[in-house]
Amino acid sequence: MAHIIKQDIVLYGGHIVGSISVNGGAIRGEGGPVRPRLVVPVKIEISPQPEDAMVAVTSLTASLGAQQYASPAQVLCQPVTRQLVSRFPAHSKPTIANEYTEDFRFFLSQAEVEDIEALRHTASSEVFTLYMDLDVVVAALKSHNRSGGESTSWIPQFGMLSEVMPFWTTQIQPLQINIEHATWVNNVLPGLGYDRLRLIELTFPPLPDHPNSAKQFDKAKKALDERRYGDCIGECRGLLAMWEKHYKATPRQNPLAKVIGDLRGWADDDIRRQMLDVIWKEVGDVANAPPHPEGDVDADMFEKRDARLVLLLTAALSEYIEQR
Repeated sequence: MAHIIKQDIVLYGGHIVGSISVNGGAIRGEGGPVRPRLVVPVKIEISPQPEDAMVAVTSLTASLGAQQYASPAQVLCQPVTRQLVSRFPAHSKPTIANEYTEDFRFFLSQAEVEDIEALRHTASSEVFTLYMDLDVVVAALKSHNRSGGESTSWIPQFGMLSEVMPFWTTQIQPLQINIEHATWVNNVLPGLGYDRLRLIELTFPPLPDHPNSAKQFDKAKKALDERRYGDCIGECRGLLAMWEKHYKATPRQNPLAKVIGDLRGWADDDIRRQMLDVIWKEVGDVANAPPHPEGDVDADMFEKRDARLVLLLTAALSEYIEQR
């Protein structure tokens, strides 16, 4: 579903000369984890104007915020400015509206990506909202060297040229950008490197006798992205079970902490045995709750922070117990 909201470009006195819109379903990510960028296509539509009263958008500055009328201290990332003077792509035509789309690339740090992710996970519906604050410059154009137009002292072979006369007052309200979670997960996160770098730099090692272990971990990550927190935690239980099977560990007779401790030559009173045993059991108990709704724990109570913690602990435990 497309979520398109327009805002009018208004000159002094309430004169509308066009509009600007963003399709929330068309945004995408690019650049990977090294240089993540959020690409927002901005569509400019200029209303028809008489040939001798041509106007054009000559400059557009956009900033992203989590709320309307965000102050400079509240923007989510650095603003982006695009100059639209070369060939004046967003100029008026005499009889039809002129439509022009410009890609705005917002460079993001990993912290800024996490801020937007945190905002998305607090949304109460299948759509979350960003706001684009716009500073637009509209100018009148008096063009020369056109075919049949006014002559100038400039050599015609130089091509057309224009006198650019910016209007003093141009107004436009902030744009509301409605983005479906599915669009963000499928079109944005992979481009930002979230299919390769997740949460913190933890890698899930493959298990020799479980070729699908990486896929299982990806299922848990996908559930977190899609805000299915109980499912994320339940998928982590499957990963813990794979490790127990790999090491032939059993909760009572042969706990995994004992197996790992023996393999690594830890003394019986080594504090690492107790640490691993306690963390493994606690994570396992939490991960067991979603698949067993008949227990005392309501699987629907889990939040993003719960699923994120269990996923992080599962990845960290997997790195810790891997045979090297």
